Amino acid sequence: MDVETSEAIEQLGQRIDAVELSLRNECRAGFAEIDARIETGFAENRRHIHVLIEAVRDDIRPLAEGFATLSAKLDSGRR
Repeated sequence: MDVETSEAIEQLGQRIDAVELSLRNECRAGFAEIDARIETGFAENRRHIHVLIEAVRDDIRPLAEGFATLSAKLDSGRR
């Protein structure tokens, strides 16, 4: 193989290595962005779930109080 061909192959190899490194860095950056979006989504969902749970608790509280009152009345009526 002549010197010119050998140098061309070496340069091509270096360019391929540079492209590979660039792609790896872009993929890492892309995955980091996706991870950040997922974490943000999880945090928003957790906040939303907590709001819903509190709403359900507020809805259940009068029922529990009503059952407690009813139970007390039934207990006093049995005596």
